[in-house]
Amino acid sequence: MSIKNVMQWVLILAVLALVSASAQEPLNIATASAMARVTKKVAPDFPAAARQLNVSGQQEVLVTVGVNGDVEDAKVLKGNAMFSASSLAAVRQWKFTPLAKDGAPSKFTTTVIFNYQK
Repeated sequence: MSIKNVMQWVLILAVLALVSASAQEPLNIATASAMARVTKKVAPDFPAAARQLNVSGQQEVLVTVGVNGDVEDAKVLKGNAMFSASSLAAVRQWKFTPLAKDGAPSKFTTTVIFNYQK
């Protein structure tokens, strides 16, 4: 094999690795766009301790949605820890219309905001 052939193969493998890596990265879409894709939404329960202590507020949750529209991961970004378990339990039950990028199914991430008011 000549040096030229080896260099061509290295270039081809590098391009394939780059394409493969970018295909696995979830797209980040705006909250409004993601909310339009929701097909099943479960409201969080208001925690009893928060109710007793008269606590209210917002919680932001980063959600990763798989190619089939199911929530694969969720983590709290901001908000009172009293609401974390309730927010995560609810959003993990949500379903979304799957997202396609260039005709192929794609994972996506978005931020969901929960408002806890008495």
